[in-house]
Amino acid sequence: MRKWYAAAMAALGLAVLLVVPGTAGAEADEARGCERHFDQAVADFDAVFLAKDLPAVMAYYHDDAVQIGATGAYRPNKAAIEANFTNLFKYDFTATFPAVKKTIDACRGATLVVDFTIAIPSVNFKQHFYNALTFVRDRGQWKIILDVSSPLPVV
Repeated sequence: MRKWYAAAMAALGLAVLLVVPGTAGAEADEARGCERHFDQAVADFDAVFLAKDLPAVMAYYHDDAVQIGATGAYRPNKAAIEANFTNLFKYDFTATFPAVKKTIDACRGATLVVDFTIAIPSVNFKQHFYNALTFVRDRGQWKIILDVSSPLPVV
């Protein structure tokens, strides 16, 4: 009986050693896949923003999204956010927005902070701000649920 028990415990220990690294490897692969999917979604969002494609930009916003602009303007719903972009997209502008910080939480949510500068030469407008975007995964797609900007000095 003792031999059988020792053999069973050894087999169980070996099984744990084999399964745990496999699980850890699978989780790492899933995290990398999730990060690639998130990065692609952000790149696609950036492209449609620069193209001023309003319907495509709005498709990245969650139905319950809220936006707080760099001037403190509060846009409590998707319709108000869309009105803001409709006004902006009337102008020829240039924009840069390199990422400062990215955090992904188990493929359920993510936060992206970008250093955003936008210029509209025709109206002598330039604004610089940090833009913090909070994303959620909704039916397999990354959606912005909170878009908050904090003003910085224009350089």
